[in-house]
Amino acid sequence: MERLDRLEAIEAIRALKARYFRLIDTKQWDALRGVFTADLRIVTPEGKVWLEGGDAYAASLQFGLTDSVSCHQGLTGEIEIVDAANAKAIWAMQDVIPWTDRPPREGWKAILGRGHYHETYRREAGHWRIASLSLTRLSLEITWPEGHQAA
Repeated sequence: MERLDRLEAIEAIRALKARYFRLIDTKQWDALRGVFTADLRIVTPEGKVWLEGGDAYAASLQFGLTDSVSCHQGLTGEIEIVDAANAKAIWAMQDVIPWTDRPPREGWKAILGRGHYHETYRREAGHWRIASLSLTRLSLEITWPEGHQAA
């Protein structure tokens, strides 16, 4: 890849990640689907595929975050262009998420998390999209609802 093409790809991926966070936090679920490849893979820190499909992941985020006031921050992206159609990156992250009641799955009242997104990207029809995503957490502070009994 030419130097200018590589720099333009890096900037496009940086904008893609910013759009991902903004669309989640502003609850724009239909638009969020467009940042993922159709065959997106969500991978656990242990390397197991947790979920497949961009539409399925967008629906999962909608299910879990609709009743929250989320604030996601992606910082210090280390973006590597593999070739004209593939790239990868690691992003430092923080998410602050209080729910109005509690989230549908975990039962938390609020979280403050820090860690890293490990992602791959693929260029499709002239646009970069997230092709795989794994979130590793360095810390996760959980606020439980009043009266919560520890398991």
